[in-house]
Amino acid sequence: MRPLLRSLFQNQQDIDALERNGDIDRLIRLLTDPDPTIQWKAAEALGRMGEPAARKLIERTHHTNRGFRIGAVEALADIRETGAVGKLTDLLLTDESAEVRWASAIALGEIGNAEAIPVLVGSLRDPDKYVRYGATLALDQLGWIPATPDDRGYYLAAAQRWDEIPAAPGIPAAPFIHHLRDADPAVRAHAVEVLGALKTPDAAAACDAVLKDPSGEVRWQGILAFPDCGIPLMHLPRGLSRRKRIRKSPYIASFLNFFFLGLGYNYLGFWWGLLLFQVNVTAIVTLTLFIGRVTPYLFSYIISAVAVVHTWYYVRGLPDL
Repeated sequence: MRPLLRSLFQNQQDIDALERNGDIDRLIRLLTDPDPTIQWKAAEALGRMGEPAARKLIERTHHTNRGFRIGAVEALADIRETGAVGKLTDLLLTDESAEVRWASAIALGEIGNAEAIPVLVGSLRDPDKYVRYGATLALDQLGWIPATPDDRGYYLAAAQRWDEIPAAPGIPAAPFIHHLRDADPAVRAHAVEVLGALKTPDAAAACDAVLKDPSGEVRWQGILAFPDCGIPLMHLPRGLSRRKRIRKSPYIASFLNFFFLGLGYNYLGFWWGLLLFQVNVTAIVTLTLFIGRVTPYLFSYIISAVAVVHTWYYVRGLPDL
């Protein structure tokens, strides 16, 4: 522990020295250091160095290293360099890293330039929920007020303020139908719940997609919500029947348990399957020292055959997800 503390202290001293000497280039290079603490401290130091550091950081915001880009964005936020707004909005619109887009959204709020508002409003529809949340924080700092019911719906969803949505006047269904395509099943489930609470016929268009969702939580929310939208109850079983079935393969589980006793159970999610595999291998190795090679494997395959029968009928009896 003490060597680690000494190392951290030494690194901080080095960064402080670079800052005192105005060595912007070396501090910028530290943004790619493998140690995230050094990256963070270097970004802080650059943030305190003001406009000279900002000019060089703006030139390098499209660096191939993701950690570098995040560090550069953090430093520009600390400097509050208005000349960086164009670069930051570009990162927010185009960067492949959700973390970089998220940092860019927050940085735009810290800089406080209203020119960023249209891009931040567009980012309320970003595929990543963290980026959307960062955009709401930035818009709050900029004093933005939603101009349309659509914008308010996207804003409340991005801010994760789901409980406020049904009470908000005139909120349309479109933002929440849009969120039914989100990568996060929790977001999709919230969107379905809101569609039910809004009691809008527009939700009917999303019924089939929800009932075929791979997440059981989302499908269940759809079953609870859609009757409030005027969708006949008799439509739900037919819609649900068209979902993709997800089930562990009895063939894979049985194969694994026959040739590698225990790994089939591990494949099915039982923690003790790996332990059983290790016990079986240890027993075979130990017994071969005393009774030769053939008999231990024979005993193992007899036990494996029993496990195969059990595995087959167990998996076949599992419900579809």
